[in-house]
Amino acid sequence: MTPRTNNVLGKDIYLDKYRNGLEDEARWLEFGAAMKANSVATLLRGRGIHPGALLELGSGTGAVIRECQRQGLARDYIAVDASEEAIAWARERSPGIRCMVADITDPGFTQTEPVDVVVLSHVLEHLEHPGDLLRSMVERMSFEWLIAEVPLEDLPAARLKNLMRDRSKNAAGHVQFFTERSFRNLLTSAGLEIAGSLRYVPIFDEEILEWQLGRMALSPTGRLMKRLTFRHLPRLFRPLWGTFYQAHLAVLCKPATSRS
Repeated sequence: MTPRTNNVLGKDIYLDKYRNGLEDEARWLEFGAAMKANSVATLLRGRGIHPGALLELGSGTGAVIRECQRQGLARDYIAVDASEEAIAWARERSPGIRCMVADITDPGFTQTEPVDVVVLSHVLEHLEHPGDLLRSMVERMSFEWLIAEVPLEDLPAARLKNLMRDRSKNAAGHVQFFTERSFRNLLTSAGLEIAGSLRYVPIFDEEILEWQLGRMALSPTGRLMKRLTFRHLPRLFRPLWGTFYQAHLAVLCKPATSRS
């Protein structure tokens, strides 16, 4: 795991996106919601887990938890995010989901209501001290299971490419760059016991790709490279791509002192 060291916090980048580009960010999150919720569903169903209450921390505009609700993964749903704008958006569009504004990185944050499953979907790579959040959750929250998903961006080909650029200056606000081993180590060092995992290669469909390219000021060569790396090369070389360039990893875990 390689931290980013600059003066802009990953969390702050997202707060700014929600303040100044809420509709665009909400649409972008909707595009990726199905594959992220699918990884939650696969891990839960693989262990026969049928949660009563599912809590998503860092839910943004609620795209992932709405998809979890659509798939019927739990009975009750709670969404928490630091952005008032994102939560207001989610509240208007998420009937049946309780939406709350709270900064999960605040040392005083806690969720006193017991829940069965906590979801952290593409949150930890935005935090300067992700281990602090995880340890605080284990010590102060009552939950049976945690599903945490991150992009794996510290893989061999990506490291080679990043020799030619400062990867800390990324538009997504990532400040942590993981391998599978470093992410597993982060979880276990925080007092979590790993019960299962799912590693997959994200592939953009044509609608997402066209929309994303439309937001970028790119040369024809730049557009071609994005098409290759966002869609065509991952499709052609999926196993190698996920090993050497980029993949997503979702891990199912529970407190090592679990009450289950």
